[in-house]
Amino acid sequence: MAKMISNFAITLGGFTPDTIKQCTFDDIANQSAELKFYIKISCQLGLMGIGMTSFDPNGEVTRAQFGTILSRVIRGSTYNGGIPYYTSHLNALKLAGIMTQISNPSMKELRGYVMLMMKRTYEG
Repeated sequence: MAKMISNFAITLGGFTPDTIKQCTFDDIANQSAELKFYIKISCQLGLMGIGMTSFDPNGEVTRAQFGTILSRVIRGSTYNGGIPYYTSHLNALKLAGIMTQISNPSMKELRGYVMLMMKRTYEG
């Protein structure tokens, strides 16, 4: 996910990583150099792992997590700070027609749906 969303944000969103941010995580030592690179970039872009010390690189991504990340690609930190953290992000994506199903934020996100939502974002 870190690679996919980072490339999307840089290539299509015009994002630039803030290389001053250290973005160090205590659970990525055994990951490939490529994955470590994208984890750091996704944090430096302000999309994933913000303010965290653990990244959980092998964990499943939920609808809430992905929706929050995609919303940050579109609107930056505009919808940050809600309770729970993802509510405003998911509502904004649904209103924009990018994410149609937000009733189960803890559902496992699937690559096919991720690609569809990224396509809707790009076309919108």
